[in-house]
Amino acid sequence: MASKRTVLIVDDEPDVRWALEMILRRNGFDVAKAGSGGEALHYLAKSVCDLILLDAKLGDVDGVELARRIREETNCPAPVILVSGYFYKDDSLIVQNLASGLIAAFVTKPFRHDDIMNAVHSVILSVDSATPVAQIP
Repeated sequence: MASKRTVLIVDDEPDVRWALEMILRRNGFDVAKAGSGGEALHYLAKSVCDLILLDAKLGDVDGVELARRIREETNCPAPVILVSGYFYKDDSLIVQNLASGLIAAFVTKPFRHDDIMNAVHSVILSVDSATPVAQIP
């Protein structure tokens, strides 16, 4: 039997972390959580995950900057889905980072359960088949 995939949720809002955790666990994923960029880097220094759901605006660091730091400061190759109530999918920063591959997908807040799971499944399918992921509405 294959092991469950682990998703690291990085969001400074406890209610959002809880909601994402419930969505993912109900869909068969293991979940790790971090409430800040520092906590996420600490977790990734000693643990592994298969996917990262990352808030774009954290209390201690910008989400895009944290995605860069994860790539530069850890050995974590997990794709990043940026989740934001601040940016929109057509913002130049989002378009640029999707194109560069720093983020694998983008979901706006408020999100529906299906928005999250569609993004998660698309990214996992992309990783499993090594095909680029399209932008998630």
